[in-house]
Amino acid sequence: MITEIQLSTLIFVVAVIWAILLLSKGIPLSKSLFEPFSTVSGVLVIILSIFDKWGWHWKIFYPWLVSTPYLEGTWKGKIQSNWVDPETNKVIPSVDAYLVVHQKFSLICTRLITEKSSSELLGGDLIKDKDETWQIIGTYINTPRILLRGKNTIHHGAMILRVIGQPPNGLEGQYWTDRDTKGEMVFTNFSKKKFQNFTSASKARFSKKQ
Repeated sequence: MITEIQLSTLIFVVAVIWAILLLSKGIPLSKSLFEPFSTVSGVLVIILSIFDKWGWHWKIFYPWLVSTPYLEGTWKGKIQSNWVDPETNKVIPSVDAYLVVHQKFSLICTRLITEKSSSELLGGDLIKDKDETWQIIGTYINTPRILLRGKNTIHHGAMILRVIGQPPNGLEGQYWTDRDTKGEMVFTNFSKKKFQNFTSASKARFSKKQ
């Protein structure tokens, strides 16, 4: 989102260009022409803040002004990893997972929750590809529950999640970690609520995203 100083600078440049055009037409300038400057800047900051947090995903603006997919809420799905459990020497089965998305027009934050750990997005963005599809691309830190860190340590990784449908009805993608493991993720069910832990999410009712 544009900052207040950037907006003020932009308005100032517009005001200067406006003044030059008026002078070029022989129209005299007066102090009153520039008095609303601070008021206009303040009002535009408020409008942009509202747009950044809420207004950007209102249907009235889609898709002529904003085509960014609205993903905020909790997505339910499965993760399949190639990680081999040292106790069984076998690849672990797929696990239930919940992807909690907080989103503004200028920012997207995600937290992936499973029964044994959670992964927080450290840096990432929602990117539009050349074929008009969207992807969440970023790096994350995975923090297992403290009593499980003997065989499952804190680690970092990266992920790519493709947005399916427009409006979105699913997410699917892949991840890889600094433990030399990798896997696939698929999310097909959705709730508008943003859950904070696995227990509350697992008790909630999810539905297919239309």
